[in-house]
Amino acid sequence: MNAYRDIVVDACPRPRLQQTLAFARDVARTFEARLAVKSYAWPRTSIKEVLVRNTLPDQKVALMKRELAASRRAFDEVFATTSGEADWDAAIGDPTLEMQPHLLTADLLITDPTGSEACVQVDPARIALECGIPVLRVGRQPHADLANVVVGWKDTAQARRAVHDALPILARARSVVVAGVGDEVATRRLEAVSAHLCRHSVKARAWHMADTAGDVCSSLLELADREGAQLVVSGAFSRGPWAQRVLGGVTSSMLGRAEISWFTSR
Repeated sequence: MNAYRDIVVDACPRPRLQQTLAFARDVARTFEARLAVKSYAWPRTSIKEVLVRNTLPDQKVALMKRELAASRRAFDEVFATTSGEADWDAAIGDPTLEMQPHLLTADLLITDPTGSEACVQVDPARIALECGIPVLRVGRQPHADLANVVVGWKDTAQARRAVHDALPILARARSVVVAGVGDEVATRRLEAVSAHLCRHSVKARAWHMADTAGDVCSSLLELADREGAQLVVSGAFSRGPWAQRVLGGVTSSMLGRAEISWFTSR
């Protein structure tokens, strides 16, 4: 893959939406991609309440409509002078479920980590795991050029997929560090990945870190901070719901770190 041609943007109601839409607009222009903006609103309502009523209460329907209207205003602000640059679609429904059919013919989903008091948000890890689409979760201060990137590498199919799905971004970066932590990967393997990326015209180099803290996610983020990186690329891993709750993991840990952008796929 050397470009993204179809990009879907998660425009579910939330505070930082306009900033994310502007970032997505710039990314789409970079790759000359078609941009589809999808906004779904669903209240933080218990399943029991919905099942008992078999529908949403009228007041919550009205609230969701107001939230969607706010998202539409953010969309209009970003694309006001560029009519036709992006398609808009909005409805009341669970965003993680409603978004999935639109991702089957897309190259990338762009979202962000901010939440809404009124509405549930898209689950990016679930999207990556279930849909097989790359997800770019924008950090608090997104940089459309994503000039410096850290790749978190393990010798797994998920890491390989993430790296190849991120190639259009990596090829445009000024610096890419292929990083491994502790005994999860050997230095020679990191060097092999770096050499492979260089053959794809990526300015990559290998970096092996000692696992001093016992926290892979923290080690990657510390390296990203030292490198001035705007993006971390890693595979999406799942060890089952019980193991994930007990043991955590890089995927869930990265989701909890909103300060930097994160690219993942499975």
